[in-house]
Amino acid sequence: MSVTFRQLRQFLVLSQELHFGRAAVRLGISQPPLSTSLRQMEERLGFALMVRSSKSVSLTPAGKVFAEHAARILGQMDAARAAAADTAQGMAGELTVAFVPAMLLRYLPTELRAFRESHPQVELALREMNTTEQIEGLLDHSVDVGFVHAVPFPDEIEQHVLETERLVCCLPPNHRLAGRSRVSITELASDPVLVFARDFAAQYHDKISGLLHAAGIEPASRFHIRHWFTVVTLVAQGMGVSLVPASLARSNFVDVTYIEIEEGQAEHDVVMIWRRGETSKALAAFLARFGVTADV
Repeated sequence: MSVTFRQLRQFLVLSQELHFGRAAVRLGISQPPLSTSLRQMEERLGFALMVRSSKSVSLTPAGKVFAEHAARILGQMDAARAAAADTAQGMAGELTVAFVPAMLLRYLPTELRAFRESHPQVELALREMNTTEQIEGLLDHSVDVGFVHAVPFPDEIEQHVLETERLVCCLPPNHRLAGRSRVSITELASDPVLVFARDFAAQYHDKISGLLHAAGIEPASRFHIRHWFTVVTLVAQGMGVSLVPASLARSNFVDVTYIEIEEGQAEHDVVMIWRRGETSKALAAFLARFGVTADV
């Protein structure tokens, strides 16, 4: 007959206390059953674990080794039980989080790190995707939650506005308007204005193009750009100017300057999205970090 987990726990407590009375109190049993349990373990193992006298209790060399392994085994058992319980309750597994690149300049990295620390049993899979790709990912279940620029969403998508962000004017530091605190979009009429490609994020492209058209400006057409960081890099090289999210001002680009825009409609919403009616406990815990209470 093998040693049971209950006997391992009793022995481990006894090895820590080295006193049958105190160990029995910790275990919530009387002293005689504890003595019987130790004796049965030693009989089954074939060697002594403890040296007992009327004045003291001590571990034998074999008992010390056995106690170390018992602690490791019981720790693994507790971890296995906790992991299995988390899985059964939907608080384990993988959570796929998608984001547009500009989210890395906001608070997303801080929230991801905090969630990983508070829920180590949930494996976060991160995907950089544009808004259209994220919507498709949610609909085909390859994405669990996304961070996007606001667009019209299908009925299957739930949304939560995280913030309304202003657009700012991005200029080379030696530009004629660089010393200003505010500019109007109309003042960019003599400059090539860089706008990223429509096939990357149509709604965002149309928002910026609409602001330019309202000011009588046509976006520079010879550039096919897919990322804001490329836009800013080209501006730094004197290839043009642009309207960009204010969050880009937190980047480490030193060869550009950012100036506020006078037009009141030069803003957009940053939105968190997920599938409607399909919230796991892991996803609910993630959404809660952003002030969203979701039914599971």
